[in-house]
Amino acid sequence: MSEDYVLEMISIDKEFPGVKALQNVNFQLRAGEIHGLIGENGAGKSTLMKILAGIYSQDRGEIRFRGHIQAPLTPRLVKKLGIHFIHQERYVVSYLTVAESLFLGIEPAYTPLKLIKRRSMEREAERVLKETVGVSIPGNKLVGDLTVGEQQLLQICRALLQQPKVIVFDEPTAVLAKREAEQLFKIIRELRKKEIGIIYISHYLGEILDICDRITVLRNGVKVNTIEAKGVTIEDIVYMMAGRHIDDQFPSKNRNIGEILLDIKGLTRAALFRNVSFQIRSGEIVGITGLMGSGHTGLGMAIFDNYGITDGSIEFEGKRLSRINPERAVSLGMGYVHEDRRNLGIIQNMSVRENITLASLKDVSKGGVINAARESQKAAKLIEKLEIRTPSQEEAVNYLSGGNQQKVVIAKWLSSRAKLYILNQPTAAVDVGAKAEIYTLISQMAEQGAGVLLISQDLQELVGLCDRILVMYRGEIIQELAGDNLTTDQVMVCMMGGNLNDSGNNNE
Repeated sequence: MSEDYVLEMISIDKEFPGVKALQNVNFQLRAGEIHGLIGENGAGKSTLMKILAGIYSQDRGEIRFRGHIQAPLTPRLVKKLGIHFIHQERYVVSYLTVAESLFLGIEPAYTPLKLIKRRSMEREAERVLKETVGVSIPGNKLVGDLTVGEQQLLQICRALLQQPKVIVFDEPTAVLAKREAEQLFKIIRELRKKEIGIIYISHYLGEILDICDRITVLRNGVKVNTIEAKGVTIEDIVYMMAGRHIDDQFPSKNRNIGEILLDIKGLTRAALFRNVSFQIRSGEIVGITGLMGSGHTGLGMAIFDNYGITDGSIEFEGKRLSRINPERAVSLGMGYVHEDRRNLGIIQNMSVRENITLASLKDVSKGGVINAARESQKAAKLIEKLEIRTPSQEEAVNYLSGGNQQKVVIAKWLSSRAKLYILNQPTAAVDVGAKAEIYTLISQMAEQGAGVLLISQDLQELVGLCDRILVMYRGEIIQELAGDNLTTDQVMVCMMGGNLNDSGNNNE
């Protein structure tokens, strides 16, 4: 093996009961290289990285770091070597402040007695975050009060403080708007100049081609190829990932749009959004987007749980809802796919079957007793329909890949046969093949008469699926867009606070 590799994973095998997760996989990373690692959900990417993180041990093969064979890796050894991970699942302590979370374990000392001056540490955190990742966040703000995107940037900044030799970015832009993603790419390119090796995992193939030097493709636990990124097309990558060509991702918009299902009037929540008004009709898919902090994410949750709402009204099926919480929302026929899949979308230690039927237990029980056969049958149908890759429906959902966990979340709400689906980043960290399947499911929801509110940072997704798109800016809806000729560039202009002069795409 060449000595210019900072990391080598050689002939790696890993098997779980009934599943060969990795078979003879080789992966090499050079210092100062951005190396894309891609594959469909369940291809083996997460397993390979968990072996690198010391969470799993390989059944066969060896790992070399800077040319030296490593003993079985442990999380402590991995950190000592200088390997850091920016996970798609944000492992944060919600009750710590931004400063405490940023410096946890590496707290700066400000006196000879090594006593921490809290306010000084908060000011230092604010400075470091601004200079390192270009974001302004108060140092005394609780991490639990940050947006998901801000938590991601905080996690990245923390890794950069520890003089890393290798950084693994796992779906880092899944919840970032375009401007925030471009800031991240700028940071990553600067790291390359410092000879830091970067492993970049993403299902956004355009950014893989834009930022990576080389690309390794996995399929069904086997390495398909490692290639130079220059000159490769998205179609080439998709074919290597799936072993087949993926046709048009987006289904046609042949839907019958009916009566008003949801009517939002003047909805306001302090510090998040104000005076928001819009409608969703049955059979209609309405998209909503904006830059990070624009209020669109909080708006979706406010419809499902209106805690903190200070003004405005929500009408559902013509009836004004004076109070609403998740339990009542479900009983009325609403479903909510949360952007924080790990903490608020699934119950990690419960089985796939139990997670799928959580929102529809009344359909599989009588007198408070679950009919096991009926529940299993219901879960089996949805596992087949969504092509959820799992050894069995009894597998703990925590052991599935991120994309398959997302399918379980969607299956849970499909099982409830909701009238309104609020989908917050439903395809974040999902591969190109699974995205097409989820897009078809979303379209089917509308075709069957449900209303859909699609909250997304993926502009192609919004343009391809939605009948209308609402753009939020600094807490307000500033534009409503529609039309067959609508482009992602037009949506982006509005997200940045611009105004379209083309009246054909402006339905204010």
